[in-house]
Amino acid sequence: MIDYDEHVKRRGEFTLKRLRAGWRRLPRRRPRDLDEERVLLKMALERKRRWLETGKLEILGPREYRLR
Repeated sequence: MIDYDEHVKRRGEFTLKRLRAGWRRLPRRRPRDLDEERVLLKMALERKRRWLETGKLEILGPREYRLR
């Protein structure tokens, strides 16, 4: 049987070791298909529009933003 507390402790230790060693998550190896790319782009644009409307995102300049 798995001891959950021990698992959490060891997971934290592993995460700290990984951060100290400078390991990062590897990029995707399989390229996205065209439909997936379109859906993700549409979702990102909709999220940006919604954040601008609600004031969560402010455009300060041509390449400068503030996210609240």
